[in-house]
Amino acid sequence: MPDEMEQFCFVNNYTHTLDTQRRIAIPSEWRKKDGETSFYLLPAKEHIVQIIPKETFYEQVIRKAQKMSLADARQLRDLALCASRAQNCICDKQGRIQISQQLLDHGGFKDKIVLVGAFWHIQLWTPEHWEAANQDEDNNYFDVMQRINEIPDPDRR
Repeated sequence: MPDEMEQFCFVNNYTHTLDTQRRIAIPSEWRKKDGETSFYLLPAKEHIVQIIPKETFYEQVIRKAQKMSLADARQLRDLALCASRAQNCICDKQGRIQISQQLLDHGGFKDKIVLVGAFWHIQLWTPEHWEAANQDEDNNYFDVMQRINEIPDPDRR
């Protein structure tokens, strides 16, 4: 696997306290070793906030969004709706990012946030939602791995 992809494999989970300036620390193993670490934050379903590395965001979101027609009113509204709720941020020297009040409200975050590695992005959960998700029988680890393995590989023909 190329080095540039390895830095974007997010695994494990961490519980952090939200400070008075709405900041959380991104674990050091989830940040670039040298250079600036930049992310995009987006609301997701079920009160989750996604943190996507800038490079992955451009590859997974922007490249697709650029294919939308600027002559189509619905697609223009879709672009504006998504972009207006997104936030970009850069880790400070202590590895912290500041989260907008809008995204904190979306997630229902008060003081603790669980940062969950989701392979190519990070998810922010409240401790209560994360604990409930881990109790859900539909989220059995081995069943989830099976569903991931069943996704067709577009590179294989």
